[in-house]
Amino acid sequence: MNKFRRYAIVISVVEELNRLGSWCGETHIQKTIYFLEKLFPDVIDYPFILYKYGPFSFDLHDDVGIMVADRYLKTVPMFPYGSKILAGELAEKIKGLFPKTLDKNRVKIQFVTQKLADKNVTELEALGTALYITKDKLRNANIRKKAEILCELKPHIPFDIAKKAVEEVDEIIQSSNKVTYSSSL
Repeated sequence: MNKFRRYAIVISVVEELNRLGSWCGETHIQKTIYFLEKLFPDVIDYPFILYKYGPFSFDLHDDVGIMVADRYLKTVPMFPYGSKILAGELAEKIKGLFPKTLDKNRVKIQFVTQKLADKNVTELEALGTALYITKDKLRNANIRKKAEILCELKPHIPFDIAKKAVEEVDEIIQSSNKVTYSSSL
């Protein structure tokens, strides 16, 4: 996939998260792109691994840094919590290169950002890990088994939170099956 096409999609995700009132730090971007990739594999492609706080892509992390340096994104310090990420002054230039791609994927981006925008980092970790387990490890396992595995992978997440995350991910996956190019939210 062309790196500038990926950048345009990342910028659109950042803009949509911000429009929905999200904190929009790197964790939100990481988890949103992960969900976008797992639910709609034709949209974007980054390699993810299960890391400290759930699925993480070092390539996406590097791209966000490059996009900030190249002014496609910008960071705003939000002491004492870290930085909020916004579209940069050259964002429209990159998006202007891929209007068909962005139009084709708008509903998918809106779907995922609406599901994740209001989540805090703890919720994002649980949801991202639940999606990792559901899509990559235990597709056909029941909710209890997935929650148990989530707790094994993330011992600091209580079972009731893990179970809730697995249930929510199952619901998101089912809802995503109804999202099409022509649907609107």
